[in-house]
Amino acid sequence: MRCGEVVSVSVMQEVDHDTCTVTLPPCSFPNNDAENGVVVLQCDDGGAGGEFGHLDAQGGFVAGDPITHYRAALDNPGIVQLRAQCDDLPTALDPATGQEIQTFDDDPWWTDGTAWDGSPNGRFTVWEFTISDGAPEWWRPELDLGAYFTAKIEPATDHNGQSMAGYINFSLGASSEPGYCLNRTRVSQPDPQWNDTGPDDADLKFPPDQDPNIQVSADCSWAATAEPALEASVTVRCLDYGAYGSIIAEAQTLQGIMASARLLLDDDPRTYYTYQVNGETYFRYYAPIPWDEDGNCIWDGWQWNAGNALDDEEPGGALPGDGFSRYEEYRGLTVNLGWTWLDPDADQDVFILDWEALKSPPGGPPLPGIGAGDLPSLGVAVHVIHYPEAKNIEYEPGTAYINYNCDTAHCNSQPGVYVIDQVIQHAGQCGQTDVKLDRPNPTSFIDIAKINALYQQAAPEATQMLVGHELGHACNLAHHGGATTRACVMWDVPAVGDPLHHTYCNAGNPGCRALYMLHE
Repeated sequence: MRCGEVVSVSVMQEVDHDTCTVTLPPCSFPNNDAENGVVVLQCDDGGAGGEFGHLDAQGGFVAGDPITHYRAALDNPGIVQLRAQCDDLPTALDPATGQEIQTFDDDPWWTDGTAWDGSPNGRFTVWEFTISDGAPEWWRPELDLGAYFTAKIEPATDHNGQSMAGYINFSLGASSEPGYCLNRTRVSQPDPQWNDTGPDDADLKFPPDQDPNIQVSADCSWAATAEPALEASVTVRCLDYGAYGSIIAEAQTLQGIMASARLLLDDDPRTYYTYQVNGETYFRYYAPIPWDEDGNCIWDGWQWNAGNALDDEEPGGALPGDGFSRYEEYRGLTVNLGWTWLDPDADQDVFILDWEALKSPPGGPPLPGIGAGDLPSLGVAVHVIHYPEAKNIEYEPGTAYINYNCDTAHCNSQPGVYVIDQVIQHAGQCGQTDVKLDRPNPTSFIDIAKINALYQQAAPEATQMLVGHELGHACNLAHHGGATTRACVMWDVPAVGDPLHHTYCNAGNPGCRALYMLHE
């Protein structure tokens, strides 16, 4: 039986033969040999830590009399011997007179029973098969990070002296997100099983270079011992910052059945993962990668985990959210080649594609970019992609989508906004924005030469404001025509010599900080 399981037991209450102690008149038992009844005083499992008891009306185990069942200890796999302490009842009925008479009173004795499976002397094996928590609560997915799992069969031999070793199989179930984050991928050659470009490329895999006794399948989703073993360990490699899945272990028992390993959280003291359903205790037969008790595909230890995977509720502007789901912001992305996550509960995120810097020639000196101007004062989190090495990589060519590597919990394809230095033909107009968020390829054109000519010494400050002005249009803000306040980046076409404002109006008419939209 397995640790914690319950089986029925019974004690064979044999008749005890004793001498009749009555002499006057002599009792009429043949050869003065009387038959006594036998009672069970207590049961014992030799210190194995199990319990004797019975089942209630709902089939649940209850410790204590009457004794009809035995529950093995959870924390002590090994050889168990059940015994019962018995005592005789020192009376019998005289067959001639029908009167109760006294017989010899034996001392209590211990008897070895027969186990429920027929094993002699009440000896049997309490076994266990466990898998360790190889991705504990502090483990979050990262590219190429490993997790180490051990499956173990106990005890080493059964009550007949046979080895408990068996073939141990491991299998992975995992997400298959494209790429390894929202905007990056990696193609591995000549080992295509490590690619992460398509739906068949799992985010958790067994590397082929395991222990010598471990064989790994071609798709790296299954591993097994080549020979029977009592213990086996495997490494799982993570290929995505948003990976999620689980690992199970199975082994064939001596009875010829396949057993699944229980998740063991700690070995000292032995602690399993258990949960309750309608008052009944159940075991978990898999190890999660990573821990995700609320089932939102997000590691429970992430500080912004509280919520659903599809949540997109950052406050700000006319509509909540920035087009990136909670899961996507957890999975993260690279900005200028460095991976980072986003904050799904703080400011909405806007990505700027600084084309003037991105188009710098490879290996040459970087060209000066334009930046995001006064856009941060709108109350959004601004991310400027400007490394030449990120060109056409950290956004999708043809659409400028940032979260183009998407599958799980995808709510919106959100592009970055191109900022491009380009001649504007309209006299006196220094910028132009036609396509806006959240449509493909939103672009703000800035005429840097015209700004320098018109504003001269004030050109750097004017550029700051005018870039913020055009990016405000990209965020679906209109001009301030007719507004009561001019102290705003969005005031309609300030004349040369007018004050240059570097913030967006917060309230009143019109209140740009409450009107922008990053999606519709």
